[in-house]
Amino acid sequence: MRAPHVVVSPEERGSSIQTAEHYAQYKVCDPSGRRIGRTQRVFANGRGEPEYIRVKMGLFGLKTVLLPVQSVAVDEERRALVLQ
Repeated sequence: MRAPHVVVSPEERGSSIQTAEHYAQYKVCDPSGRRIGRTQRVFANGRGEPEYIRVKMGLFGLKTVLLPVQSVAVDEERRALVLQ
């Protein structure tokens, strides 16, 4: 079994390091704050840096999309990733 990838948001650089599980089941919202899905998995590159987020979307979560991490901001208070 592989070790979890490390995920670091821009606000957390230089402070505590979070694992991918920390962001599991976070809401994913559009820029106006409407929920569009939930985080399913975070994919890291060879250096362990987060690169893509798999998001479950749709009524039953049957559709998934990959979003580059550069396109989201972390909102810890709302437990959400917000598209930018």
